[in-house]
Amino acid sequence: MPTILIVRPPNQTLEDIAVCRQAGWHAVPFSPIVLQPHLETLTALKQHSMNMDAVFWVSPGAIEIAAPYFDFSDGLMHHIAVGQASRRKLEPFCANPVHAPQDGNDSEAVLRLPIWQQLQPRADILIVRGTGGRNYLAENLKKQGFNVHITEVYSRQRQMPDWSVFAQSPPQAAYITSAEAARALFELAPPKLAQPLRTLLYLTHHPRIAETLRTMGVQRIEIVRKLDMQTLTRCTEFL
Repeated sequence: MPTILIVRPPNQTLEDIAVCRQAGWHAVPFSPIVLQPHLETLTALKQHSMNMDAVFWVSPGAIEIAAPYFDFSDGLMHHIAVGQASRRKLEPFCANPVHAPQDGNDSEAVLRLPIWQQLQPRADILIVRGTGGRNYLAENLKKQGFNVHITEVYSRQRQMPDWSVFAQSPPQAAYITSAEAARALFELAPPKLAQPLRTLLYLTHHPRIAETLRTMGVQRIEIVRKLDMQTLTRCTEFL
């Protein structure tokens, strides 16, 4: 049974672990980053979001942290998610369908959604994200004439993963969902594990993350739409 590291925040790994188990893989949560909620910002979120025309949720982590503090009761506000995983996480909170791209999971794909043409000029858009997020979407929405508001509901803090997994159950692959996690993974690695870490097969959903991995010396990278049975079955051939 091959072992795969799930390199994403701990509270976002359950679905990935279940898929890996079904595909005959041993999945190990292995996050070098933890999301720290900003409680003061979260408690003010209900007031801050009043009179918004649309809300963009930047990640599953943003939804998990902030959605319980948000008032979804009016049913009039448009909710937009960065991708299908975020859409699935957000839908239980929303009375109406969540807008999310089918052809990607980044700001570029979100900008291609038809919802932006349906909103009124100078509509108020709230972006719910963590500290230090990309400004690409906000800047482009401003160019289209929207009033953009940003609320940062969490920060990312590094934590030391349990490197003993390399001795107990040596991994053959890793699934990684952010460039920041990729950098943290290699910068926190003990020197003796730096090279074994580079030799793993890395699965990721975005070219930017793949490029970050290449700068860390990784050569075996597969860009996948999502972590599912088909992907894992195919990748077994590369191990």
